[in-house]
Amino acid sequence: MKEEIAIHVEIDGREVRWRMLIEGDGPWSLCLESPNGIESTANGGNVFEALRSIRAELASRNIVICCNGARVDVRPSGLSASHGAWMVYVLRMWRPATVRDLVPIFDYAPPGRIGTVEEQDAYWERHLKNRGNWLNFINPVWWIYLLTASWGRPKVRRPST
Repeated sequence: MKEEIAIHVEIDGREVRWRMLIEGDGPWSLCLESPNGIESTANGGNVFEALRSIRAELASRNIVICCNGARVDVRPSGLSASHGAWMVYVLRMWRPATVRDLVPIFDYAPPGRIGTVEEQDAYWERHLKNRGNWLNFINPVWWIYLLTASWGRPKVRRPST
């Protein structure tokens, strides 16, 4: 599989559009290109891992990729990761992740929601600790949200006509 995606990047406080080339169907290869040429490349078992590698490399140059996969509060499920991780869950501390929380990894996310790879890992650790908290199981809001989860749909961008 080979795909090209326009992606927003923030450099020194201004947003520009670059190109992300995606190749693979097992080990995935990402190549981020600016108008000046190739900025970064990475490989990974899925696109989320490869994107994290690119983000870590670009952090030292103050380049921020503005997509859902770079948000602090996202992670792919195990099933999603085994199929390339094209969709990620937006994780909330007070409710379970459901189909309504699925977002495409390369869709735009505002710079205020983006964090470093380390911040993403720290949020994931906090989320795992909170998920095992017994108070979640006596919280009626948690149960209502979980039981009504099938009413939602993933947030997939519709192509414009």
